[in-house]
Amino acid sequence: MAWRASVRRFPLLRVGLGVSATAALASRNRIYSDGEVDPPEKPREEALNLMDDKFAWGNSIRYLGNQAPDGIARIFWCSRFATRIRILSQGPRTMLSLFEGDFVYHSNIADVVAHNIWTNVENLFKLYQTDLSTPQPVESIQEPHPPPETIRSVLSNAVSYADRFVIDYFLGRVFSTSTPRYAADAMRASASSCQLSALYDKDASLLHIVSLGNMRAILGRPRPPAEDGSVMYDVHVLSVDHSPNNPDERDRVQALHKDEELFEDGTFLGRPYTRALGDGRGKWTVKEQDRLHKDYLAPPPDPRVQTPPYVSADPDITSIKIESGDFLVMSSSWVSECLTNEEVVGLVGAWMKQHGENIHASFEDVKPDPAPGPALEAEDLPVKLKEDRTTFFRRWGVPKRFFNSEPNPTVHIAHNAMGGADANLRQALLEMAPVDSSGNTKSLAVAIMFFE
Repeated sequence: MAWRASVRRFPLLRVGLGVSATAALASRNRIYSDGEVDPPEKPREEALNLMDDKFAWGNSIRYLGNQAPDGIARIFWCSRFATRIRILSQGPRTMLSLFEGDFVYHSNIADVVAHNIWTNVENLFKLYQTDLSTPQPVESIQEPHPPPETIRSVLSNAVSYADRFVIDYFLGRVFSTSTPRYAADAMRASASSCQLSALYDKDASLLHIVSLGNMRAILGRPRPPAEDGSVMYDVHVLSVDHSPNNPDERDRVQALHKDEELFEDGTFLGRPYTRALGDGRGKWTVKEQDRLHKDYLAPPPDPRVQTPPYVSADPDITSIKIESGDFLVMSSSWVSECLTNEEVVGLVGAWMKQHGENIHASFEDVKPDPAPGPALEAEDLPVKLKEDRTTFFRRWGVPKRFFNSEPNPTVHIAHNAMGGADANLRQALLEMAPVDSSGNTKSLAVAIMFFE
């Protein structure tokens, strides 16, 4: 059972930000990322030869090697365009983070945010490590494990404080001189990114999901096998949708800015999200934005902006007890516009039935099937379907049908989101950069964590 809490504020144990913090953490923890560091136990993987085009998946299709973190069978991931994936692991704890958007794409901000969360979580757990080898006063002996509500509070604070630090840092550099020397920093801080992080604590079998923006985290849980051996899966949505499509978010934001026209054409002041990292123009005061426009080459303030801040960097935290056989699917916002939550879980379930040995196999020994095989209908998936409100297959004018031949389950999800069994449509979308696609394709990232 998952639970969501309105977390009370818990003082940050440490705000470890910047390049020096990143370097220090890199020396202490096993750190894997999609951009710079491959798993140390094996060399850089060759990309799947999907196409010889500069818009291919490239080397971003990799997987966590045979030495998986404690309690996790394997982590697969793939990413494309303005997305970042970060994985940190030490002992019984592992954190997997997805970032989407320009705020983190063109700098090391993904590292700053991810490492600040990790540092604070690790320091919290150290507070609960009591040395019982020598006599201790009773009042100094801690519980052996921090309470879940304290973990959630530290996670929430670490994200919002890191965002505030970066925003203030950029703005301070701009205002540090009367010249426009650092005007580009204001532009960087005006960009935005959404974040989705999963912290797994094996000792407590607890998974904590940090959601900020409109990405999606879904847990698939197998039911007991039927008499014929078939397995159906239950779907648990663990992320919170911070977008104008969520009535609770609309009500929350509108209550803070009464009598203002905030929502139009499915957007929030032109934004597809209500919470995000960065987005200084949704957080700075009108006075600060006027000064940036007058003296530092920034565009004029949005005339709709009357009572900032509008955009929040306070995440929602959801927790769930992990059971054997569970798997977690984390994806960028575009996937949920193409596939329903049930279809995502069902597609992973279908992949496990046909390719489940890949979870424990050596990746070099796995080859795609010679042919995609018969197409799958949504009704063929091992999950109970709900209403399909996704839009992209309707936009493309093709029926939603799937195929199941990819050895990497994240590519399996990505390709089925990008046209499914329609190979010509899929190839066309792969050859398009989002900026040139007339809205037919977007940045994409998928990560799947299989628990033992």
